[in-house]
Amino acid sequence: MKGMLARLGWLGSAMLVIVVALAIFYGSGHFRKHALRASILQSDPARLERLGRRLIVGYKDVAKIKALVEKRAIAGIFLTTRNAQDRTADQIRSEIERLQAIRKAQGLPRLIVAADQEGGIVSHLSPPLTAQPSLGATISNLNSDDEREKAVKAYAATQARELQTLGVNMNFGPVVDLQSSAAPANDSGSRIYSRAISSDPEIVAKVAVWYCETLAEFDVTCTLKHFPGLGRVANDTHVVAGTLATPEPQLEREDWLPFQRLKNDPRFAMMIGHVRVDAIDPTLPASYSSEMIDGLLRSRWKVDALLVTDDFGMGAILESKDGIGEAAVKALNAGVDLVLLSNSDKHFDTVMAALLAADSGGLIRKDLESETFRRLVRASEHP
Repeated sequence: MKGMLARLGWLGSAMLVIVVALAIFYGSGHFRKHALRASILQSDPARLERLGRRLIVGYKDVAKIKALVEKRAIAGIFLTTRNAQDRTADQIRSEIERLQAIRKAQGLPRLIVAADQEGGIVSHLSPPLTAQPSLGATISNLNSDDEREKAVKAYAATQARELQTLGVNMNFGPVVDLQSSAAPANDSGSRIYSRAISSDPEIVAKVAVWYCETLAEFDVTCTLKHFPGLGRVANDTHVVAGTLATPEPQLEREDWLPFQRLKNDPRFAMMIGHVRVDAIDPTLPASYSSEMIDGLLRSRWKVDALLVTDDFGMGAILESKDGIGEAAVKALNAGVDLVLLSNSDKHFDTVMAALLAADSGGLIRKDLESETFRRLVRASEHP
């Protein structure tokens, strides 16, 4: 080593020291990450399974996901560009079938296999699936309900058939946020204006019913999103928390009408966004607010559908005072069935460690676990 440093000179020596220091730093972090994952997977199997029922995770390395499935540590997987890029439909389907075979041998409900295949600018599985326009673009020039219904059902059938062939059984669509009069200046990531179906809540509700009924025919659960509505929200929740300041009676009449139209149908799911509703809970995002989920959706509206959060890896959660771990604990205790982690490599260990710690301390509501499992079984048998 001394001879090497002498040959390099002082500048080369300094660079070598920096490289070694970085290697040690990142190596130790890499080691800690693997040690945490190993510790989680070696925790009490029954507890890991109970808490794992509440997580849907995205991934890049199927070997890591296979380990989570074998340990019963997740409820489902989320397919994105990371899974589809440069891969054929047959390759993706075979991968899913192998994971489902493990699940079947365990005697558990099938894995939820979720996609974000809205059409238009959010078509993360195209290719290999067919690229379609958005639902809004599909009906934009149609003037009657008969025309719209025919177009929506044909659109949904094409999409659902391809998703079913791939092995997807839940799609994160339709977007039922109302279209605002103009695109918000701060919405650089969500781009709801471009994804929304219409500004007319009646049209949005009808389109959602037609779309969801068609997906159900192909064993695919639709997901109404993003409750409580992002159409009026100025900020992008990918980056920061958003606020909905609209009075509750107006929300009931307009923004919430599409959600209410399907709230008693067990064939649908609902995605909860990271938006604070001033009229109900101005302090916490809806995705982990007990007042929004337990108080409004479960108690007042009597919603018995699966409730899944928007991605907890978004800035609105990561930058919150609670952080992703505590927010996940609060989400489960509020009545959410499933927390979505689009990047399991970054966030699974933190969230699961928080859930395990909370459960060990008696801080996870047990009365909600059986209800979630019942909904998961129902979704598996009767999408």
